[in-house]
Order: sequence, then C-alpha cells, then structure tokens
Amino acid sequence: MTVDLAPARPGLNASVVLGAALVAIIAVLALVSIAWTPHGAAVLAPLAEPDAIHWIGTDAIGRDGTSVLMAATLTTLLLAVFGTLASLFVGIPIGAALAVLRPPTQRTAHVIGMLPPALLIGMVVSGLAAPANLTVFLAIALPGVVVAAVITRQALAPLWHRDYVTAARLGGLRPLAAAQRHVLPRLLPQLGALGLELLAIAILIEVSLSFAGLGVLPPGASLGLMLRESQQFMAVRPLLALVPGAVAVVTALALMLAASGLRGARHGA
Repeated sequence: MTVDLAPARPGLNASVVLGAALVAIIAVLALVSIAWTPHGAAVLAPLAEPDAIHWIGTDAIGRDGTSVLMAATLTTLLLAVFGTLASLFVGIPIGAALAVLRPPTQRTAHVIGMLPPALLIGMVVSGLAAPANLTVFLAIALPGVVVAAVITRQALAPLWHRDYVTAARLGGLRPLAAAQRHVLPRLLPQLGALGLELLAIAILIEVSLSFAGLGVLPPGASLGLMLRESQQFMAVRPLLALVPGAVAVVTALALMLAASGLRGARHGA
C-alpha cells in the first residue's frame, strides 16, 4: 500500500520557512520587551551568577541580563529595519530608473560590501557629534542605497529589454504600466531577498558600530552595546557577551538563509 503525498506548495522553500521562523521568534521576544521584561528596570546584585531566575546573570550595574537582552534586541532590530527600508525606498527607484534609461552593464555589488563604507560613515558622522541613533541609521542607509540601486538595476535591466516588454511598450503601454505588468512580478522574489540580505548586514553594522563606541551609548541598550559593556567581564560572566553575540549572528544568518531560499525558489521556478 502506498500513500500519495500532497504536492509541495509552489514557492514554499524550506530555507525560507526555517529562516523566517527563527527571525519571527527573535522579533516577537524583542517586541514583548515593550510591555514586559522578566525583571523590568529593577536593580539587583551586580554580576550575579546565572540561575533559574536570571538566565544569563546580571550586568555590571545589577540589571537582569535577559531583560536587557530583550530591549537591546528590539533597539538593534528597529535601527536595522528603518535603515534597510530607507535603503530600499531610495535605492530601488534609482536602480529601476538607471535600468530603463541606460543600457545594462556588468557592474555588480554584494551586500557584504556595505560593511567597510558603513564603518567609515559611522566614524565620520559620530565625529560630527550627531545623535547615536542617527549615526547608525546613516551608516546603514547610505551604503545600502548604493547596493540596492546597483542590484536592482542588474536584476531589472535584462527583463526590461526582453522582447515581450518591448512589444508591450510599442503597443502603447506606458513604461510604468509595462513595468508593473511584465517586470515587477518576476522581480519581487529578488527584491525580497535583497531586503532580507540588507537587513542582515544592517544588524551586523549596528553591532559593529556600537561595539566600537560609535553607535548606541548608555543608558540605551543594543546588542553591540551589550557586547562592548560585557567584554571586560568575559572571564567571570561569559554569557553576558556570548548570548547577545549569538542572537545577532543567528538573526543575521536566519535572514541570509531566508534570502537564499527566495533566490533559490525564483531560479527553480
């Protein structure tokens, strides 16, 4: 006797599901910190050992590590999300305009290339005494715009010059309508993957800048700031550094995994 399995849902990729699930869990725990954390703002014994109540112990000023971690994750995610949205809202239209107005080129880019200019921008903006959150936002958004524009142009140009798009335009369809009908539906998975990759790198940028003292500063909380403040206590309370570092890395890898799944689903379609 055999059992017929239901066909897989089109576009449903295991990498996308796993990556999205991990990010969703972390995001929900971070959002909960808006209304509740295990110990709130209570000041306890400094550098207390981890136990059943304080899962990763307390920090140098007596705050519960788990409570700080939840708030820090939320700050990092918000800065990364707003910086990424700015990159996409500005970079995608620029890339689309370049693809339409100028012939395609072989120029390419990768989101990893954002890191060096982001750190440089962070140093420059921080040197101008700008607010910490603005420093992180600009360090994410400015190089992100360039990467988003280049990748969008690279992805859109071949589609825009396809015969069926040219025929639609010659038939009287306006460029915007032709793009909406014939180009964007094919481009959405790639743009979705681009957004996830930018968000992953944005998280790493925040962590790097705050760890270097160029981003979020006390009394604020972010994953990078937690790493900075806990590094001197690694020998006695390693979880205060290892856990926020793991949260940042797992979140970034999960986003990259989901992005890879989106690109894989697009190529397999």
